[in-house]
Amino acid sequence: MAQNLLRWRDIYSETELYKAAVALYTKPVFDWRKAMSHSADGETFYDFARDGFANIAGLHKMLAREKFTYSPAVKLDFNLNGKLRSFYIYPWRERLTDLLLYRLLSDRPSFNFSKSSYAYRLKGGGVNRCQTNIRHSLAACEGTRYIVKRDIRNYFPSIDHDLLLENIARHIDEHDFLFRLLAERVRFKFLTPDGIATAERGVPFGTAAACFLSNLYLTPLDHEMRTLSGISYFRYADDFLVLADKAESAKNAADVLDGWIEKLRLSAKSTHTMNLSLEPKAKASLAGETYFTEAEKFRHLGLEFCAGGNVRLSRDKFRKLCNIFDSAFRRHRGKLRKIKDRNKRIAFAVKTAAAAATGVKRNVAIIDYYLTHVTDQAQLRLLDRWVAEEVLAVALGTGHKKGNFAVCGYGRLRTLGLPSLAHRARLIQHGCIAAPFFVRRTPAPNNLGTIARPAANIAPVFFPCPEAAALVKPVGKGGRLSAGVTEEINALR
Repeated sequence: MAQNLLRWRDIYSETELYKAAVALYTKPVFDWRKAMSHSADGETFYDFARDGFANIAGLHKMLAREKFTYSPAVKLDFNLNGKLRSFYIYPWRERLTDLLLYRLLSDRPSFNFSKSSYAYRLKGGGVNRCQTNIRHSLAACEGTRYIVKRDIRNYFPSIDHDLLLENIARHIDEHDFLFRLLAERVRFKFLTPDGIATAERGVPFGTAAACFLSNLYLTPLDHEMRTLSGISYFRYADDFLVLADKAESAKNAADVLDGWIEKLRLSAKSTHTMNLSLEPKAKASLAGETYFTEAEKFRHLGLEFCAGGNVRLSRDKFRKLCNIFDSAFRRHRGKLRKIKDRNKRIAFAVKTAAAAATGVKRNVAIIDYYLTHVTDQAQLRLLDRWVAEEVLAVALGTGHKKGNFAVCGYGRLRTLGLPSLAHRARLIQHGCIAAPFFVRRTPAPNNLGTIARPAANIAPVFFPCPEAAALVKPVGKGGRLSAGVTEEINALR
């Protein structure tokens, strides 16, 4: 057994260090603000890169001689959408070492990561693949599906150090430098007003090594869940989902999952603990059944999966897409204010909306990503109608009113180039447009990178038909037509 344990000299090379450095150096291309962050040494990424060759050469000597040790981090607390998160900001030398460890160890065959784990994977993972596989699994069954959902409460700070080190020792020689490096990431140090403290639980959230450690901690659970028959199992980070055709299989999976969560000294969020029976028309309760709650849909990873296989945007993701257009209009309000001609204002607002739909938003193709999965045409038509309302509200300065469409109808808006997200979703889902999630920013005449490129034989145009036209006449409510759109969204649920 001992000869199969992993050792530092078996996996490390200077070439791997420089590969990690190249990956680290490309991060400022995506988010330069993170590159400006300071740690305990007071240096930014650009300070580190100024003497990059010397810094990397010095780091290689320490790693090759097995003399490297981690410096303490700066702990920063943030409120992210109501969730308190503690980030640990290390000097850039430590960040490069973390990235090196992540690249060397993630998806290494000796760790035997499960194919049902989709987060923090170098190959074969990702939220897109996870959501796609969930959608296919639901669509493959026409009858009742039983759903088991769990989410770990405050996962990263709750990982037990003793259990994690025991897991690491099964794969890595305890007397080797590699084990010592990982042990320093488990029992990590950070600065406090009273000096340097050592963490008693958890892994340093915000570091690449923590992503590897969080996956390793749950790997025994993943493998036992995959041995269960009659279920489909999915895990993305600390979000668990089980799909089953039979109630008995789902109950058994729930018992095993709950047992492992307790065994790993974790706890599940009560608000995210669900045992559902997915039915096209849910009733108040199942006859003679108290374990499962009937539902017509459930939310997971930002999407709503409905009985029958339909996929919708959750309410917050719907608003997130709306906010992308709102942000685009706010950025151009100065230019719009200078345009006096009403028709030109409408044309400029349409152009701004089209750029927001097909342009780069923080170098992530957010709109195209969600359009890849959404199949609910009624919701997409509502989203299209909201975009049309917003264009006219911004251009005319009158708010969301039904009279705006008397000034400029859907047909004219389409002629001016108003995008149809329902049509764009069909192009993406039929393979006519490639929609990668992450996109590197490249210079272009309009200063926008390309999110989706149409196939050579497909013209990148929208259908002239009024795809966003409402099924009923728009009715103003509360001075904002968008309020009516929101109510119709709720009605469709």
